Amino acid sequence: MPFDARNLTPLEASAAGFTMWLYTTTDTRAAVLAPGYFASVAERLLPGHLILLQSADSLSLIPVRSNGAVGNGLVLDASAPPLRLSAAAALRLLFRFEATVQTRTVALDPVPAGLYIGRSFTVSARVTGPVTTLLFSILDAAGGIVAGPVSASALSGSASVSFAAPDAGSGYRVRVQDADEPLVSQLSSSFVVTEPFVLLTETGTTLLLQSGGELLL
Repeated sequence: MPFDARNLTPLEASAAGFTMWLYTTTDTRAAVLAPGYFASVAERLLPGHLILLQSADSLSLIPVRSNGAVGNGLVLDASAPPLRLSAAAALRLLFRFEATVQTRTVALDPVPAGLYIGRSFTVSARVTGPVTTLLFSILDAAGGIVAGPVSASALSGSASVSFAAPDAGSGYRVRVQDADEPLVSQLSSSFVVTEPFVLLTETGTTLLLQSGGELLL
């Protein structure tokens, strides 16, 4: 039978000019592919369009060429089962999120002043939230680790460790981190480590002091 325009339906059209068509017929696929079959609607079928063809003997996807001519395309199913299309559909999505916000903080106590080489000193920090272990380190002025990290359990909201003061210098800092969340951290103010001063003797009103290998009068 000849082409029937009533069986040609646009399925999808885009702003770029692409259109997908559906054409159903009792003709065979070979009859539809014959030259001139779609000549009467050549002005609607433009090059680049696609036709989903449900013929008597197959289900095919065929491309439109110039002047309404079509290519061989692709046979999707040789048994031509009935095509089921939904013109409209309602889709309902329900998303539910439940989250518990946990605040984690660490806060260093001040570092003791008057530190000299080798002197033992204690640093401590207070925590909030589910923080169980803290890591303490001593950093030099360039940010390199010179002591630690030393771990300490956070009991009753605080933790502390002891260090021996490093070599004499300035710009040292103590860093504390949450072991489970390293981004939760804090740096202390910079501090200085000096040589120890030792009283040697006293003569009248003169005190003899030693700083390193030098005598101070």
